[in-house]
Amino acid sequence: MTLTPQIQGAVPIRSTPAEFLQALRQRLATGLLAGKPNTASNYVVTQTGPDRLQVRAADWRTAMKVGLNEVDLELPRRGTVSYQVRYWRWASFAVGLCGGLGLIALALLLTVDLRAYIAGSRWRMIPGLSVNQNLIIVWAMALFWGFLWPWVLIGLHKPVLRHLMTRLITEVDAQGSVS
Repeated sequence: MTLTPQIQGAVPIRSTPAEFLQALRQRLATGLLAGKPNTASNYVVTQTGPDRLQVRAADWRTAMKVGLNEVDLELPRRGTVSYQVRYWRWASFAVGLCGGLGLIALALLLTVDLRAYIAGSRWRMIPGLSVNQNLIIVWAMALFWGFLWPWVLIGLHKPVLRHLMTRLITEVDAQGSVS
């Protein structure tokens, strides 16, 4: 699993490329995620062609919702939609938020006499560990949650987006094949 915030895949469809792309445009107009108007589902078409469509989140609120920041859809042959999703804005928000909180935690750890704080109240310590071991755990937690966790989130978000893309393409295909 790479740490790059992007996924790609392919989903089988029954409708023709033209029917699918028309149904997708209608879905975008009514709300991509839920199929009804929603202020956090504001997507715009950036490129279009007879067998492709590129969509991006129009604002930060939409970009943060589920991470469908930039979506490229191609229909290279009848019966398949290939997609690529890049979610750099979603990832930068996660990295920025966690990093900001991590920097605050590090600043507090460097300015507060944590050793005295922990040693002054034994009930604040993890039972069975020394003050130094407790300090190491506090530092490790600040570093993990501030600087490693967002990258774990980026990796964990990939299967969620794959499932979402499969669901959206399947729903749009059902609308397109009815038309």
